[in-house]
Amino acid sequence: MPKTQKEMNSHLIISIFKNLQTAKQSINNIIDKISDSKLKRELKSQFKDYDELSETCEDLARVYEIELVDNSFFQKAKMWLNVNMATMMDKSNRKIASINIIGSTMGVLDLMSVLAESKRCKKELVNLGRTVMSLEERNIEKLKPFILIQNEREKEEIFDNQTKESQNENDKKQVKNHNKPKSESLKYRET
Repeated sequence: MPKTQKEMNSHLIISIFKNLQTAKQSINNIIDKISDSKLKRELKSQFKDYDELSETCEDLARVYEIELVDNSFFQKAKMWLNVNMATMMDKSNRKIASINIIGSTMGVLDLMSVLAESKRCKKELVNLGRTVMSLEERNIEKLKPFILIQNEREKEEIFDNQTKESQNENDKKQVKNHNKPKSESLKYRET
């Protein structure tokens, strides 16, 4: 049985609202675990964007007389527990950025699915869904450097260590060759 226009609009805006609330709660759950000021600033900026779109969502819900439904207490508790478990042993930028990238990716997938079913919904609601999806995609891109930068630092450290080890080996060979009697050194050169 086909859904009514109001039911389709309601499903879309509630999905958008839940997506935004989930994103905001995820950031709230993790923000205190961040020591890097750049990452903290980026997530606070993302929170602000989600919050502004949540207000737009609430305004549209009032216009279309749709009652918004937030995530349940159990969903919120599960998210809080998952974030705390994931960051218990590792609070690195890489870990925190990864958690948020995964969350935003899930948000994009959910919105894609809902928008695919919402062709006959009000244009403002569809546009809001697309805006939120674009925001999620942009946020993923903004968080990628926090994974890559840390990898680059590690690459530099590894390279530096390898260079030092190589230098130490060369130094040892030079010392060894220097300590050889000259006749052996000459003989070695001749062969």
